[in-house]
Amino acid sequence: MIEIIKRTISLLTTLSILACITVTACAADNYDWAKAEIKYCQDNGIIAGDEHGNLNPGGTLTRAEMSKMLVEAFDIPDGEEQSFDDINSGDWYYPYANAIKMYMTVPGNNFYPNEAVTREEFASTLVSASGLKSSALCNLRILTDNFKDADKVTTKYKTLLSIAVERGYYRGSDYYLRPTDTLKRAEVCAMLYRVLEKQKGYLAITRYDLGVPETNTPILGESQISMESAISWAKANDASDLFIDAAQYYWKYGELTGIRPEVLYAQAAKETGYGRYGGRVLPEMNNFAGIKKYGAVGDATEDHETFETREDGVRGHFNHMSAYVGIDPIGEVHGRYNSVKSLSWAGTIVYVEDLGGRWCPDLYYGYAIVKDLLNKMENY
Repeated sequence: MIEIIKRTISLLTTLSILACITVTACAADNYDWAKAEIKYCQDNGIIAGDEHGNLNPGGTLTRAEMSKMLVEAFDIPDGEEQSFDDINSGDWYYPYANAIKMYMTVPGNNFYPNEAVTREEFASTLVSASGLKSSALCNLRILTDNFKDADKVTTKYKTLLSIAVERGYYRGSDYYLRPTDTLKRAEVCAMLYRVLEKQKGYLAITRYDLGVPETNTPILGESQISMESAISWAKANDASDLFIDAAQYYWKYGELTGIRPEVLYAQAAKETGYGRYGGRVLPEMNNFAGIKKYGAVGDATEDHETFETREDGVRGHFNHMSAYVGIDPIGEVHGRYNSVKSLSWAGTIVYVEDLGGRWCPDLYYGYAIVKDLLNKMENY
């Protein structure tokens, strides 16, 4: 039962919560959906009850409460120096407020401890407190592409809120973010539970959590696009000669493996900027998929595989994907192939959308390949 709860629980909202106008309108029993998550936070000292032991799950989160919950959740050292003009050393939240100032987005001189926290503010502060920075954002359009009220997000919170969505920390409801709505304590418990369990690798994030329409694009199968059409698409996107020349090998190994060549060609466009590169991986490395060396944990140039020829690089791309989808590789494999094969989910990936969180940390990764590249190639 717990596993079912983990897979389906909402980060921030359920329809029953949104329907509640006041705290008293929501009986405690209505928060049974978050019972495990509230207990998790209580057991770990993240949330505490009042003098009567009431956890008040339907209570609106204040900024003072947010500071304590984040400090306890992420073991942030208490702040000892005065950080805000409107708090005093005798206030119970004094050390917590001082501790989280560095994680708040443009905090200002006043803390306003009793002010209700909005969803966008909490999500942004949470992302920073969890150790992520603005540079962690992979998909700049994840909000505008998937939520009808993305324009309601306050500018200063946009990047960090995007990361929260990308990592599955925050999800909307019915394609709405409702960024300026306030939060209930139960919702915060659910959110913190997901973040902490995700960091430990215990929690799977589904496409439902990302707030994106459900699509299933097969990786295996016959090509639906001719090589000539793909090359025309690549040229229209100012692809390099290297990338255009590589198309012949993508369609060659597509025939040999049964992996759709246009899928990997689209992925290569994402990884290399249509063969223009510009990142840590260099064109002469013939690495079309950002494949790292076995055991590498950094992101330097030397952490990535180098293939002797252009064709070897394409074959390496297909071999790497073969470990994901469960087919035999062709020829000698690179080291990273074996590390993927050792993972519990190796050989189980069916759809492009499922590459997110596996090929790279960005949970939207597979959707970006389909939406931004493959669909446009097909419609070119």
